[in-house]
Amino acid sequence: MIETKRPPQNIRREIAGLPVDGAELALHLWRPRGPVKGAVFYFHGLQSHAGWLWEVGPQFADNDIAFYVLDRRGSGISGGDRQDLPDADTVLRDYITALEHVRAAIGDEVPLSLFGHCLGGSFMAALMHHPDFTTRYDAAIFCSAWLGKLHATLDDDQRHALATESGTELWDAGLRSEDFTDELRHRHFIDNDDLAARALTRRSRGVLLALESLYMGSERPLPPVPAAYVSGVGDPIVDLDDARATFRRMTGSHGALIQFATDKHYLFYTDVRARLVDWASTFTLLQGLNRDA
Repeated sequence: MIETKRPPQNIRREIAGLPVDGAELALHLWRPRGPVKGAVFYFHGLQSHAGWLWEVGPQFADNDIAFYVLDRRGSGISGGDRQDLPDADTVLRDYITALEHVRAAIGDEVPLSLFGHCLGGSFMAALMHHPDFTTRYDAAIFCSAWLGKLHATLDDDQRHALATESGTELWDAGLRSEDFTDELRHRHFIDNDDLAARALTRRSRGVLLALESLYMGSERPLPPVPAAYVSGVGDPIVDLDDARATFRRMTGSHGALIQFATDKHYLFYTDVRARLVDWASTFTLLQGLNRDA
């Protein structure tokens, strides 16, 4: 396991503007000044954005990992309509553009892991199954990921109605900071984050269903790369049994289940944060060693 060094030294923080169709997206990067030995591309959840990773980014960079976070269209400091998702294809093409940029920046030899948290894990799974996503990645990490939730909780008639939803009234996700963390400073941050998206238009939930459908019914085989579903021992937001079952169907013998000693949803805002960063760093770096072997 990588030795944790605190505080991080010589860490560079950068933000690149990525022009896409109809908006400019913010791609955040924490990068060590020394050689980049691995890279992690992070998919944030519904209400979060790159600003939630102010502690995590430097810790990855201190492990020689370039840590990339794209503020999804309409989230964080990226352009786009707030509280409203465009169609599924637009969402995924934004990620395709960002990951092409990342692979070009780090080169072909640096191992790249995809890391999706909560709803970000569903975006990530949809992208992995999209036929136009051809950028090479070397590992996939689903963290407390919401996988297949709408398919698990809605019947056929309800899913059909949601697929045709066009309403713009807001749907409250009902997220509570106490489900994310026990740490008061992080709860205060979540509750007072002006950039957080706490609700979506009803039509946006139909987009989430369309994204789920890309991987729930897909017969497209994924690249045979190591994958892991990482969570606490419990989760107040995600049905872990159902999410893990979806993960196992997607990844088969390439998947592993990892648990950390917390029952909160946002592992990066708990006392397992440093261990999770070190584990994910090691998991990423090992892919480079395995490829060279």
